[in-house]
Amino acid sequence: MTRVSLRSTLIVTVFILILLTGCVNQQEYHSTATQQRFDDIELWVKRFEDPERDKWQKPSEVVKAMNLRPGDVVVDIGAGTGYFTRHLAVAVGPSGKALGLDIEPGMVKYMQEDARKLSLNNYEARVVKTDDPELAPHSVDVIFLCDTYHHIENRVEYFGNVSPSLKPGGRVVVVDFIKDTDFGPPRDHKMAEKVVLEEMKKAGYRLIKTHDLLQYHYFLEFGK
Repeated sequence: MTRVSLRSTLIVTVFILILLTGCVNQQEYHSTATQQRFDDIELWVKRFEDPERDKWQKPSEVVKAMNLRPGDVVVDIGAGTGYFTRHLAVAVGPSGKALGLDIEPGMVKYMQEDARKLSLNNYEARVVKTDDPELAPHSVDVIFLCDTYHHIENRVEYFGNVSPSLKPGGRVVVVDFIKDTDFGPPRDHKMAEKVVLEEMKKAGYRLIKTHDLLQYHYFLEFGK
């Protein structure tokens, strides 16, 4: 390789690295996270339903901290296996409803079978689009997301569109992995808490409460 061609190659390489670095920095703060698929149901059931998860996710304590009322309608977006949905159904009682939403038909089928096994008639599940949970106006008391926020694309638009589904006084609860820790997904797959706060504000919400309950997650409540 000639000296000139070698120099040209180095310039191109450096330019590509600069572009990639810019993309990473942009993704860290304002990315549209990729919609990861969870279609290998058996694999994800083992992970989501691992008994060890209870120790750090603390589902009972999280749901208790949400102060749900009997009769509330709670929507669990990105519910997966219904790990939280079943707890939500118990918390709102027979007069309420917990609706588990997921984009994977296999996950929804798992939740439907789970509801039957637990005899929870107020625990429902259905498949939704990646960009629309298809909720009726003024039909929901609480929208809940655990480890899901960072998977949603176009989040400002998404949560802006979700807003009309909330009843007066309705809330959006976001529980997701702290970015600056090696626990959970790789750091570049996680969303910094300040980004969530910025995006939810742009979508028309205000922060109404934070909880210091979990070691590896932030736990935020938003109102309109």
